[in-house]
Amino acid sequence: MRIISFIALLTAFACNTSDVAESPAPDEAAGESTETAETAEAEAPHGEEADHEAHAEAAEGATGEGPIAFGDPLTDRELVTLATIAGDPSSYAGQTVKTEGEIAAVCQRMGCWMEMRAEGVEPIRVPMAGHSFFLPKDVSGRHATIEGEVAVRELSEGEREHLESEGALATAQTLQISATGVVLN
Repeated sequence: MRIISFIALLTAFACNTSDVAESPAPDEAAGESTETAETAEAEAPHGEEADHEAHAEAAEGATGEGPIAFGDPLTDRELVTLATIAGDPSSYAGQTVKTEGEIAAVCQRMGCWMEMRAEGVEPIRVPMAGHSFFLPKDVSGRHATIEGEVAVRELSEGEREHLESEGALATAQTLQISATGVVLN
């Protein structure tokens, strides 16, 4: 985890940008996010003007066997099944949850979102909160445990087109979890 934090710090320094949040060391307390998933999406679009390639490259070098963490460390919060969240998403809206599932797809441009599925559940969107970290593009099929804020919202036509151009399939889904931390297993 410290290596990922160090990489995030180095890439933030190299890009001379303040829009990349540092990942705290595992012994630091994990705080609650103060921005909502909708705010993070609106404030951190990833268009051509946002240069996140160095950060995405750092994620690419982080693949390997065994568990590997990205973003904030996961808390000891109780695990809620993806099926439970998907069964009544409005009751979880605005709440931070920890859940798990299989990675169905990853953004092929930078690794800034994934789609997660579980048995009996349509894939859901999981953007990386505020583009503060990225996943390797080749982790589809791996099991992941995530923590983040649940949101229920429809994507605009422009957002759908943009995500579909990067390989997204779950663009009609209104449920999303803005991940603050991800552990690939």
